[in-house]
Amino acid sequence: MITVIGIFADPALAEQAADYLLANEFEDENVDRHTYDPTRSGEDRIGGLFNHLYQNQDEAEHYASLAKSGTVITVHAASTREAQEAVDAFNNHGAVNVDANDTRSLLIEKIVVPEFRLRG
Repeated sequence: MITVIGIFADPALAEQAADYLLANEFEDENVDRHTYDPTRSGEDRIGGLFNHLYQNQDEAEHYASLAKSGTVITVHAASTREAQEAVDAFNNHGAVNVDANDTRSLLIEKIVVPEFRLRG
């Protein structure tokens, strides 16, 4: 399983990217959408996801801080082809740059366990 993450400053663009994926043979159970809400009580789900994916705390905090400023779309891809399609969709629909190399999507070869998924 390959996890692909796109972070969008504009929730409408995130929704367009998710709609595009679902219209192009991606299964709904493999596409997670989440907009950070600082007024919501409870655990830090975005921080939990990035801490789960990255061993380096600085990296995890960097990506979590970006994600908390927008909407996160996460695709749980079954193949490299599917992962690349998700990357292309994120890039074409306005995902933000996440590092100095103008990278717009994060591609991580790790399964996200259910308790860390960003559903809703």
